[in-house]
Amino acid sequence: METVAYHALAEIEEVLWWYRGRRKICFDLLDRYVGQGSSNNILDVGCGTGYNVKLLEQYGTVRGIDASPEALAFCHARGVHNVSLHGAGELPFTDHAFHLLTAFDVIEHIDDDRGALGEFSRVVKPGGWLLIYTPALPWLYNRHDRIVHHKRRYRFSELEEKLSSTGWKVRHLAYVNALVLPLVLLARFLSNFGPRERHQEMEVPHRVINSFLTKLCACEQPLVRHALLPLGMSLVAIAQKPEE
Repeated sequence: METVAYHALAEIEEVLWWYRGRRKICFDLLDRYVGQGSSNNILDVGCGTGYNVKLLEQYGTVRGIDASPEALAFCHARGVHNVSLHGAGELPFTDHAFHLLTAFDVIEHIDDDRGALGEFSRVVKPGGWLLIYTPALPWLYNRHDRIVHHKRRYRFSELEEKLSSTGWKVRHLAYVNALVLPLVLLARFLSNFGPRERHQEMEVPHRVINSFLTKLCACEQPLVRHALLPLGMSLVAIAQKPEE
């Protein structure tokens, strides 16, 4: 991402409805499939400003990596020091080093996403887990995706195939952010009539709107848990590495 995007992320990820909704969905699935335990070794790939590294500590001992020096500077400022500068395509860890690997909005940034998923499989122990959260619906690709350097948005079948072909058994795959989709499309349309330099998707709206959107995202939790949404702005996947 551009440096300005990391500055925005550090300021908004605790409060913005989008990130609140993502955490609610992802940590519900981690509780369901992985469970909390201090003995787990966890790798957060693309750890960004380090906010999720701290939250993942309820599941075990966490390490974070990111390809951006700017991101790691924000991690250190936040008091997160168990992070290092590495890309996702060639991880500096031994085989079977982790019980859980998380990638929150990461694989869409990688040219060779299939190769990265295979590398994720290499460093996760047999029986271990992978959590992926990533943008969905290619027709939604817009200015925001370009600013944060997204290479793609995923179709459901595409993500499922890429996970399966790189050694993962998909345990859960679901669309997320369906209920807010009409409102986001409306906001994007209206933004065409505003200043072009604004990046509304990295701004916190009025607290009433932010609270409403947060509650709307929370309503999706049981729907995502049972994979009932027919589409959505994001995809979340829980995959397991088969036992050898």
